[in-house]
Amino acid sequence: MIASIRRKPASHQELDLFEEHQRKIEEQIAALQDLPKQLEEEERERARTLPPSDDILRRAKEREFEERAGRNQVRNERRSQGRSLLLLLLLLAATAATVGWVVSLVNR
Repeated sequence: MIASIRRKPASHQELDLFEEHQRKIEEQIAALQDLPKQLEEEERERARTLPPSDDILRRAKEREFEERAGRNQVRNERRSQGRSLLLLLLLLAATAATVGWVVSLVNR
């Protein structure tokens, strides 16, 4: 008799199982019914949020440039290019002098 009190008949177990599934389905339906409201609210929030201004974007680009090439690095690069130009001019002058010397030797 105790065992029969603890165990429900098969039809009651099936009914309980059916009610549990029905409850889960109703919860899912309620969650899906709230979904359009949530999406509308998210869309309104996106519309209220202003995009960053051009000034903020410009400052961000300047900051990025400063990180990549600081002022000292730019000065050093200009100095290096100046030295390279001077060496190029000296090389061209030496080449011209050598060509002139060879031409003078050929003319003798």
